[in-house]
Amino acid sequence: MKTIKVFLATILFFTGLAKLSAQSSACEITKTNGGGFTTIIESVIQECVGTNTYYHITLRIEHNGCGGPTCQALSHYSVEAIPGTYSNVSVQVISGGMTYSNINLGPNLGSDPFQGFKIDGTSGIGGGQAGVFKVTYTLSGSLQSQRTSAKAGTNGQIVNFSVADFEYVMNCNGTTCSTVNIDSDGDGVPDVDDDYPSDPIRAFNNYYPGKGVYGTLAYEDLWPSKGDYDFNDVVIIYNTNIVTNAQNNVVEIKTKYKLTAVGASFRNGFAFQLDNVLPNQIASVSGQIISKNYVNLNSNGTEAGQSKAVIVVWDDTEPLLNRAGGSFFNTMPNGQVGTSDTAFIHVLFTTSLSMTTVGLAPFNPFLIKNGVRSIEIHLADYVPTDLMDFSLFGTSDDRSNPSLGKYYKSSKNLPWGLHIPIVLDHMLEYNDITTGYLHFAEWAQSSGVSYPDWYLNLSGYRDSSKLWPGL
Repeated sequence: MKTIKVFLATILFFTGLAKLSAQSSACEITKTNGGGFTTIIESVIQECVGTNTYYHITLRIEHNGCGGPTCQALSHYSVEAIPGTYSNVSVQVISGGMTYSNINLGPNLGSDPFQGFKIDGTSGIGGGQAGVFKVTYTLSGSLQSQRTSAKAGTNGQIVNFSVADFEYVMNCNGTTCSTVNIDSDGDGVPDVDDDYPSDPIRAFNNYYPGKGVYGTLAYEDLWPSKGDYDFNDVVIIYNTNIVTNAQNNVVEIKTKYKLTAVGASFRNGFAFQLDNVLPNQIASVSGQIISKNYVNLNSNGTEAGQSKAVIVVWDDTEPLLNRAGGSFFNTMPNGQVGTSDTAFIHVLFTTSLSMTTVGLAPFNPFLIKNGVRSIEIHLADYVPTDLMDFSLFGTSDDRSNPSLGKYYKSSKNLPWGLHIPIVLDHMLEYNDITTGYLHFAEWAQSSGVSYPDWYLNLSGYRDSSKLWPGL
């Protein structure tokens, strides 16, 4: 049996070499990460062994040598992949002085908004240093839509490759071991890769932070005052599916939102803005929970009086809550655990839009403070909507400077809103977040450079006695 396995491996190895020799640069797919970095799908080789199929993929990452504040040194390079489907990850430096500390096989990658693997602790490329390196890996079962991140400074620099991109390189170079040509809906995507094989308008599901994975939005609602800074006034978990067509343009957005904590007396609304989308580019919005009279909607479900598309998810937290008792919801150590109804928001576009135009989840999410429509609380440096009262910036503890694009930060760069790609173990009532998450202040004050994984349950990272124990 051992001799047969070695013989088979030898055949596959030389077959792979023969196929590699046929690679053509005209068959490559190139996308620009930013900051001088580009990622190229150099080769995709399909290997069929009995009933098993494997795809050997080579990505080539290049930096053009630009420097300055917009072209910073690479800190790590990440590749999205479904856990359990990838193996044989390797790195080859082609030119320049790039080095790396290790290959992190994940699947959880800290600050990256997806799961997969990453080349960690990189140096010697970017920030004025040109170079080229390759990342080679194997996927089992089928090809996947995959994002890659060239993380440099605070910039994630993410690009998205569709299944069709990988298939193009594979088919162009003739590196297939079987023909996949069943395309029931005629959209150009084979049924085996099409999440909607009977729908020519839709082709791919793109889940954020991942399929079955929830991210968290947490807010301190006393802005512009610091308040008790426990970030449990409103805590929301979400999962978004951005549905794209065969050209990888966005057709619709489907998001689930659930409240996990409301440690406040305020009745806050919640909404998000699509910063590069016009209201008339939305065909319809459904699933909103509107119970008050301070929000005005257009006929398509977007908020009226806005130059950009704003979707109000709910105008009051209370109708969603199923309380277990007490005036606070899931923030007191009393053994009472409440539940929340789920808001299902469906945004349908009039025509498909590029991923770049629509943006990545959670887009630009914000609170509407205590039902006062002119007071919004956004994530740090996210722009407010047209209905915001700009006279509040720079008052109390806020040090926003709209002319410089600085929003919702204190004098020490502390924010009022947080977004992390996992479910947050939120704070107990009246406990400053820095007492529970011991590296939060360093992360915030460094604008995300230090301890980007501050929220993980790692040694020395948290004081669990300050965290709500109910979830």
